[in-house]
Amino acid sequence: MTKDLYEILGVSESSSPDELRKAYRDLAKKNHPDTNPDDSAAEERFKRISDAYDILGNPEKREQYDLMRKGGHDPFSAAAGGEGFGDLSDILRSMFGGGGNPFGGGRPASRGTSQVEIEIPFVTAAKGGTVQRVLRLPAVCSKCNGAGGSGRETCASCGGAGRISSGQGFFSTMHPCANCGGRGYTLKKKCSACGGAGEIRSSENVSLRIPPGASSGTTLRTSIGGNTVLVRLRVKNDRFFTRQGRDLLCSVTVTAAQAVLGAALMVRTLDGKVKLKIKPGTQPGAVLRMRGKGVVHNGITGDQLVTVVVKLPVELTAEQRSLWTKVREAGF
Repeated sequence: MTKDLYEILGVSESSSPDELRKAYRDLAKKNHPDTNPDDSAAEERFKRISDAYDILGNPEKREQYDLMRKGGHDPFSAAAGGEGFGDLSDILRSMFGGGGNPFGGGRPASRGTSQVEIEIPFVTAAKGGTVQRVLRLPAVCSKCNGAGGSGRETCASCGGAGRISSGQGFFSTMHPCANCGGRGYTLKKKCSACGGAGEIRSSENVSLRIPPGASSGTTLRTSIGGNTVLVRLRVKNDRFFTRQGRDLLCSVTVTAAQAVLGAALMVRTLDGKVKLKIKPGTQPGAVLRMRGKGVVHNGITGDQLVTVVVKLPVELTAEQRSLWTKVREAGF
């Protein structure tokens, strides 16, 4: 049986929230154990449908799930080292928190997938390069070996199921038990190192190669200590450049005389300053194209588009006022 959450609900990954909600309601009604008293598999189907909607029906969790699929990691195939996931809850465990998850369980963090976000300079994103970062990643607590503590007791709130239901009838949904965090049990004595979580955060020095043309939202996939890490990039704004696809946008300020008579300016590009000619009679707001000075993406290089801003004098001396008066009288 498929473990793809979209396939479980019978929808496409482009489905709207309303379409997801309708698909879930139809399937929940059809597969609810109360509707299928003689079908022993109905409860499991209903649980899988509820689990899938718990993720896809939550915008943040859905985005995280989609990032994992698009980041080159298949959460439904065998994990690194040849160990496959046993059921849907195992998959969800691997996705959320790198070992812990909203449905509980004690899969070691080193076998899961972690997601982090880092900020990189605008020029590095445009040109590509390497950045060094210290990432805080989950790791199995060495003191309790991931157990979280000792003295397990069945959770009194969920009876050991790790889930509780909300709603009524066909539209009841399953949610992680708040009392036990979805584990199904509580601990008499929590580990002093991890506070019962079974994992701690470790700092890892990482060198990441940024591909040319990266943008905010670009996700890199790497492996650190056997743990798959999806690194989402956030590109820092630049004081001079903005980006539009492969093209770079910027502006330069010239005087009225430079716009009328022409000039040559040194303009910043990704590769340093380059001379740009301002032709005589250049109008305010004119856009000058510097070919091949944009961003390289998929082997194609964009251009740098320079908007000309004409700065007019605000305060004039008597001599300057006389000169401007002559210009006006000449019809300009």
